[in-house]
Amino acid sequence: MYKKEGFSLIELMVIISVLALALGLGIPAFNDMLSNSRMSTAVNDLVTSLHAARGEAISRQASVVLCPANAAATSCQADGDLKAGWLVFVDSDGNAAADAGEPVLQRHGPIGSGPVLELSIFPADSGGRITFSAAGTLRVAESTTDIQICDTRGDRDTGGGVAAGRWIRVQPTGQPEIRRMRTDLQDSDINPLGGC
Repeated sequence: MYKKEGFSLIELMVIISVLALALGLGIPAFNDMLSNSRMSTAVNDLVTSLHAARGEAISRQASVVLCPANAAATSCQADGDLKAGWLVFVDSDGNAAADAGEPVLQRHGPIGSGPVLELSIFPADSGGRITFSAAGTLRVAESTTDIQICDTRGDRDTGGGVAAGRWIRVQPTGQPEIRRMRTDLQDSDINPLGGC
């Protein structure tokens, strides 16, 4: 009796079809998972730096500034672009610039070349600088500072009403809060940056 080994052509075609279907469904979901992870990392890094700046302002009883870093990460960049990284420093003379002799408490490098395409800050005339007073409040206590982080997915719903982008609002008290619901991000009545 002759025993047949291996797969027939039809069996191989079925296996290849199942694999193609699994990859076709799995790769987009994996890409979304990577994009969500990159967005969360960028937002969490920035919020951690905001908390650190506020905490240092309170503990040192001095103004502490978070500002966009220049290419060498030695001083503040004038254009307010946090994508290239940021500095947290003690602003002893109150000029919102990292001068010689003022301790730099934190240096953060670029937040990534691909995932974050837009990082907007409001008020726009702040130059991207966020200053915490010795009490831990924003230097201009009656205002809020808004930061919006967007990627290529724009305002897409990633599931459960959660937006692809994020909005960080720093309250006058100095406390940052992350808004991730799509309805909050896209509501121009509450988000001065207007959404992704």
